[in-house]
Amino acid sequence: MLPPKSCAISWHNVESEAPLAKSEVIFSCASAADSMLSKWSHAVVVMAGDPDYERTAAAVALMRRENVATLILTGGEPGPGDSAESLRTRAIALGVPETRIHIESVSHSTREAVLAVAPILQSIGARTATVVTSPYHQRRATAAARRAWPGVVVRARAAAPSAWRPERWWATAGGRRVVVSEYAKLLYYGVRGWL
Repeated sequence: MLPPKSCAISWHNVESEAPLAKSEVIFSCASAADSMLSKWSHAVVVMAGDPDYERTAAAVALMRRENVATLILTGGEPGPGDSAESLRTRAIALGVPETRIHIESVSHSTREAVLAVAPILQSIGARTATVVTSPYHQRRATAAARRAWPGVVVRARAAAPSAWRPERWWATAGGRRVVVSEYAKLLYYGVRGWL
């Protein structure tokens, strides 16, 4: 029999003008033991799509700061920042021992990445994981991870963006394109039941 679960909703305000980074509502249900674990992570998961390796650098810094043992890198696309192998090379260059790195190299989308990471989390016995991605991608990636990783407390950390800025995102065509695209993907994921 599973221990009783307690549910909590927390609202985190973020000083930003970006609709995708303005605030985050976190809803989580966890047993008493899980809620004690939610302050740190067993693993840090880096979502691919990191051509400047900002997500990877943020994840490595988080590993050091919180003494996280495992780094999981995603990505099955070719090219720098889109392949788990390229993220691994960068993580090693930043000082992460190879033995602490796990990769999934079959995914071509956020949904595929979180599904491919699930057995890795299970194999290492992770009960908590932190998803590191860009601010505009954070809401969808974290919600998809929570759906795909039942029994795992999922945290989110945004990496510093370079191509997309949360401040005045509407001022450039690229910024508007990212926000509209991400909202469309959120809607699609929601309709499909992936969030």
